[in-house]
Amino acid sequence: MPQLETSTLIWISCLVTGAVLWMIFIAPRLLPMLEMTIHQTADDEIRKITIVDKITLYMSSILMFVVAFIMFIMFYEVVMRYLFNSPTLWVEEMSRWLGGVIFLLAGLYAMQQRAHIRVVIVYDMVSRPVQRIFDLIATACVVFFCYAAATGYAKNALTKFTTWELYGSAWNPPIPATMKPLIVIACTWMAIQAINNLIMDWSKPKELHDPADDLK
Repeated sequence: MPQLETSTLIWISCLVTGAVLWMIFIAPRLLPMLEMTIHQTADDEIRKITIVDKITLYMSSILMFVVAFIMFIMFYEVVMRYLFNSPTLWVEEMSRWLGGVIFLLAGLYAMQQRAHIRVVIVYDMVSRPVQRIFDLIATACVVFFCYAAATGYAKNALTKFTTWELYGSAWNPPIPATMKPLIVIACTWMAIQAINNLIMDWSKPKELHDPADDLK
C-alpha cells in the first residue's frame, strides 16, 4: 500500500474506531429488534440465532443509520448549494460511496431474515423431506455463485486495495480501494449466511407461506 497522507489516515482510523465502538456498545442494544424475522410480532417466538446471524445483524445495525446519514449530508448539500451558493465537493461522492456499501451489505440482512423473493407454489405442495432437497439445491446455487464471484474478483480487489486506488475526482476518495474488496467480503459472507440458514432451518416443520404476508 502506498504512503497515505496524515489526514487520510486520521479519517480512516476514525471510521474504523467508530465502527468497532458501535459494534461493542450500540449493536447489542439493537439486536433484539433486528433478530425478529420479517412479519413477526413481538409476541411470536424468535428464531434461535447463531454467531453468524449476530455478525450479520451487527453489520445491519450500522446500515440502518448510514441511510439516515446519507439523508443528512444530502440535506446539508442542498442548503449549502442553494442558500449559501457554496456547494461541496464531497457530499455527492460520499452518498454514492455509502449507497454502494448499503447495496452490497443489505442483502446479507435479507438473507438472514429469509426475506428474498421466492416462488413457493411448488415448494408448499411437497412434503418436508422434499423441501429439504429444494433447500439444499438453492443453497448450493448460492454458494457456487458466491464462490465464483469472490474467487474471480479476489485478485482485482487485492490490486485495488494494495495500490489504494482513488476515484480520480476533485475530492478523490478511495472508493475503488474499498468497494472492490467489499464485494469479495460480501460474497463470502453471503455464502456463509446461506449455509447457516440451511443448518438452522433443517429441523423446522413444514411451513405454508401465506401470500398475504407479502402485502403487509
